[in-house]
Amino acid sequence: MTHLSFRFYALWLLISVPLAKTLQRDMKALKEIKGLVGWRVVYTWVGDDPCGEDGVLPPWSGVTCSTVGKYRVVTKLEVVAMSIVGTLPTAITSLLELTVLDLHNNKLTGPVPPQIGQLKRLKTLNLRWNKLQHALPHEIGGLNFSVPELQQFQR
Repeated sequence: MTHLSFRFYALWLLISVPLAKTLQRDMKALKEIKGLVGWRVVYTWVGDDPCGEDGVLPPWSGVTCSTVGKYRVVTKLEVVAMSIVGTLPTAITSLLELTVLDLHNNKLTGPVPPQIGQLKRLKTLNLRWNKLQHALPHEIGGLNFSVPELQQFQR
């Protein structure tokens, strides 16, 4: 009887504890990015929630989320060798909890947006093997990198 009671209690906990929702700001940013990137990424980014849909769908490929309070936030964006073409989407700079941004080996062009300096938690920035302009915005100087990956912007 005790074993059965424990199962009901565990089931009750699962049902009664609200699952964290993804922060609307992060969802909006990644949906904007999804609209700008190539078909390979869109094909692997299924569903409306980039952090996964409460056991129904997994997180989008290359997106890692963490729970902060009652919300999930995007902490890593690692979209590597997916033939992303165009400029670095400024929507990325809305992902304020981002610690890792790895977009190496794509086909990104143009400047790194100065708003990248808003990502105060960013520890790893890997933009190698793209065709980005060599000049980094001065705003990036305020970031505290533990593993800077800023060299070799062009292949």
